[in-house]
Amino acid sequence: MDRSAQAQHSTDAIASHPPISSQAGIVGELRDLAGLLADHQPDDPSEIAGQVTVAESPQMDRIVEQARRFAASSATVLITGESGTGKELIARIIHQHGPRRSFPYVRINCAAIPESLMESELFGHEKGAFTGAVDSRQGRLEAAARGTLLLDEISEIPVNLQAKMLRVLEEEEFQRVGGNQTLKVQTRIVATSNRQLSQFVESGHFRQDLFYRLNVLHLNLPPLRQRRADISPLAQHFFERFRHESQIPLKGFSPAAWNLILESDWPGNVRQLRNSIHSACVVCSRPWIDVDDLPYVESAASDELPLSWRNLPLAEIERLVIEDCLRRYSYNKQATAQHLGITARTIFNKLKKYNQPAITLPMTRAA
Repeated sequence: MDRSAQAQHSTDAIASHPPISSQAGIVGELRDLAGLLADHQPDDPSEIAGQVTVAESPQMDRIVEQARRFAASSATVLITGESGTGKELIARIIHQHGPRRSFPYVRINCAAIPESLMESELFGHEKGAFTGAVDSRQGRLEAAARGTLLLDEISEIPVNLQAKMLRVLEEEEFQRVGGNQTLKVQTRIVATSNRQLSQFVESGHFRQDLFYRLNVLHLNLPPLRQRRADISPLAQHFFERFRHESQIPLKGFSPAAWNLILESDWPGNVRQLRNSIHSACVVCSRPWIDVDDLPYVESAASDELPLSWRNLPLAEIERLVIEDCLRRYSYNKQATAQHLGITARTIFNKLKKYNQPAITLPMTRAA
C-alpha cells in the first residue's frame, strides 16, 4: 500500500469508528488510534531504495555500508540524528539486509502513543487487565517475533517502562499487562532518537543501563547541511517521483530555484526537501519550477569573504570563488556563469586551467 493510500486507509479507519458512549469505548477508541499511529510508515521500500541509490556523499556511503554490516548481527542498534535525516530508512536497511528479512518489521512511534497506553501497545495485555480490555491482545513486541522491532524516538518511552524494556533486552522475556505468564521472544531491537540520550541520562529521564544496552551498535546520521553532496541527487529523485502530480508537463528547475535548493540549510533535512519538492511539483503552473514555488525554503549562502581567503593572491581567490559557486550550483556551468556575470566558455576555460572536470547538470534550464 503506497503512502497516499495508507493515509486514506487510516483516515477511513478513524472516520468509521462508532460514537464513543462509555469509558470502555473511550479506551477502545484511544487504543485503535494509537495502533494507527504506531503502524504509520512514512517511508515505503521504493522510497528507501531510491534515496540510498542516489545518495552521493561519503558520509552516507559510510553509514549505509555500516548499516549493511550491522544487519548480520543480532545486537541492538541505536540510530541518532536530527528529525528528518532518514533514521527509519537506515533501520529498514538493517532489517532488509539481515537474516530476519523474511520475518516481521514492526515500528512503534514512542512519541505518538499516550503514556497510559504505551505498556499495552508494547507488551500486549490479557483480557480484563483494565477497563475496556475485553479480549487478550498481542503487543508490538510479540508481533515482531523473530523479526525487527523499531522503537522510534526511544527517548519518549516512559521511565516506568524502561526497566521492563531492559529485561526484554537482557533476558528476552516479558509479561503482558495483567498477565502472570512469562513469554520468551527473539526480536531484534533497533532504536532511534533525535535527542542526545546521554543528556537524558544525566537528567534522570533515561536509565543509564538501558542506554548502554541500546547503544551496542551506534549510527549517527549527519544533517543534510553537512552532506550537501546529497542535496542535488535527492532533489532530482523527488522531482522525478512527484513531477507527474503536476497539471502540466514539468521540465525541471529554473537556475534561481535550483540555486535556492542547493544553498538552503534544510533545517528539516531530507523530509523538508522531499515535502518542498512535492509541494512545488503540485503548485507550479509553468514548465520550470521557480523560486516562488518554494516559498518556505530559505537560502543559507553568504556573500561575505571567508577570513581564510583574505590574505590569498587574487588568482587563488578567483579559483576558490568559481569552485565554490560550481559546487553550489551542482557544477551547472550556465547557472554558475550567470551568477558570476561571466560566460559559460570562461567557466570552461577556467576549469581547464585549474585542471577540474567540467560537469553540467541537465536538470536546470540554461539561462
